[in-house]
Amino acid sequence: MKKNQFKLITSAFNSRYLPNVVVATILTVVFIVVGQIIGTMAYRMLVPYILHQDLNVTLFMILSCGGVFLCLFVWVKFIEKRSFSSIGFFKENKISQYCIGFLVGMLMFFAVMILLFILGQAKINQNPIISVGVSAISSILIALPGWIIQGASEEVVTRGWLMNVIGARYNVVVGLLVSSSLFGILHLLNNHVSLLAIFNIILVGLFFGLYALKTDNIWGACGAHSAWNWAQGNIFGLEVSGNSVCSLSLIQTKLTGIEWVTGGSFGPEAGLAATLILLVGIVIVGKSIKKRERYIRNI
Repeated sequence: MKKNQFKLITSAFNSRYLPNVVVATILTVVFIVVGQIIGTMAYRMLVPYILHQDLNVTLFMILSCGGVFLCLFVWVKFIEKRSFSSIGFFKENKISQYCIGFLVGMLMFFAVMILLFILGQAKINQNPIISVGVSAISSILIALPGWIIQGASEEVVTRGWLMNVIGARYNVVVGLLVSSSLFGILHLLNNHVSLLAIFNIILVGLFFGLYALKTDNIWGACGAHSAWNWAQGNIFGLEVSGNSVCSLSLIQTKLTGIEWVTGGSFGPEAGLAATLILLVGIVIVGKSIKKRERYIRNI
């Protein structure tokens, strides 16, 4: 590969085994399914000792998604014979990279909601059916660690591992397309799913993948993913990819407009407002990568 353009891809070359696209895709599903089974079993052993409902939900997310980390760690460490940090958890500026990514994810989702409010497709529910406002803040913050682990688990498997091993074996474009497409397919069984929802989730995958390549790490993509879901569920009180997972939020938003614009029961990820914001984000990040490539070629 010319001039180490993408640190994530070149780090995957350290692996003793780079699977082909079919094997890598199957392995990704195995990591997720087996990891969640292991995590769920651990949760069921601990749950009798946890009394607070919000802690229960957060603990379930941490353990079920933490099992995915465990499976991937075992594979990378003992089969590929490389460090777990090589999937994108590099030490340089990790805190700032995560925080910037978290801010990016928040801004992206806020942009979707602002667009919906401006177009008259959403409004604040004045008679919420869930707890909202200042009294819900402590529970909203309790939920955050769960979203941090949940978002990171999906990013390390699809962007940190799958995108990069495929990118190393073939090329970065194939890695991006395969990882983003699988990311969308994995949501096919979600409640109220639609073709536009899957298309948008593939766009989400492309955006996170490009962002990871731009920043040369997985920290920022993890932060952006977690922030997007947290804002969706615990700030605006909406369904997260078709799942109603939150009983408390800062406000509760009512999607009142055309379903193919708002996303309807699936949440904004199934609407054209999200499509527009995601496409803008992809173009902006993509252009910044192109500029970097031109700079590297001129060195």
